[in-house]
Amino acid sequence: MTKNLTTSTNKNIENIAKRIANESPQLRDLSNEQLDIISKLVITQRLTNEMNDKVNIANIDYNVEKNIFIMSAGKTGSGDTKLAYRNALRELEKFTEKNNINILLMNYKEADDFIYSIPGSPNSKRLIIAAISSFYSYLERRYSSIKNPIRGTKARPIGKAVKKLEIPDEADMAIILNELPDLERMAVYIMAYRGLRVGALNKLKIWGTSYQSYSKGKEIYGEFSNDILFNIKSSNFLDKSPFSEYSTNAIKLRIYRQTMKLFNRGRIKSAYSAHDFRHYFAISEYKNDKDIYKLSKLLDHSNIAITETYLKGLKIAI
Repeated sequence: MTKNLTTSTNKNIENIAKRIANESPQLRDLSNEQLDIISKLVITQRLTNEMNDKVNIANIDYNVEKNIFIMSAGKTGSGDTKLAYRNALRELEKFTEKNNINILLMNYKEADDFIYSIPGSPNSKRLIIAAISSFYSYLERRYSSIKNPIRGTKARPIGKAVKKLEIPDEADMAIILNELPDLERMAVYIMAYRGLRVGALNKLKIWGTSYQSYSKGKEIYGEFSNDILFNIKSSNFLDKSPFSEYSTNAIKLRIYRQTMKLFNRGRIKSAYSAHDFRHYFAISEYKNDKDIYKLSKLLDHSNIAITETYLKGLKIAI
């Protein structure tokens, strides 16, 4: 009996297939029996595909893939880039663990919910979203059963209060450079009067008046003014690589703590971050001669458009 039913079903399927191939009918042209057969076929195929995907994903070692991704992520190979990817994946792991979600099976709704939940400033949120999307794209290229649930999303993180932009003025700079310890003072001086990123300081090497370092994964080089060289040589640190013993995060933290102390004592108007001193350089340099091409080179931007966006973010009219 079962054999006869199977044979009958197969013949029906074959007849439907021939009709579709020859006549291209609309669904309304098919009988209820034919529609029932098609719906069962579609559901069966979908469940089969889903089961195959789950079996394939079950064989993927997330931690292995994560480590490969982090070690090879970013064309620049920058240590800061790798740290950013690692921190982004940590946020994703916290969210999926809390909501009992398999990272490798995350769907579009879950991805949107994750984006809405991301903490931090607008820039840090954008960085996390970009990093997570890159991770899923990496997996997608390696495993056909995985799709990037971040791609195409319209979700945006919930807005939170953003720290007011604070740029030190000349009076604050004078106090900061007079009262900060040697290490922090040197770092601030180089960022405020040469515009180097804080991430370039621990790789900084100095020969005579020339310097060489790495920033955003690429080599940078240039000349230091006599004032900068005097500040470095008058300190108790190594002349050629004064920040080599400190990580980027350690330098950032030390600067912020020292400016916070001055702020709490009422000596300066704000507790400044390391980035605020590079902002100070950009504003001072641009106001000096309005030469955006020169400023773009000094800031080691890859093109003028980046410099224009940077200045607009600092509320500077171009």
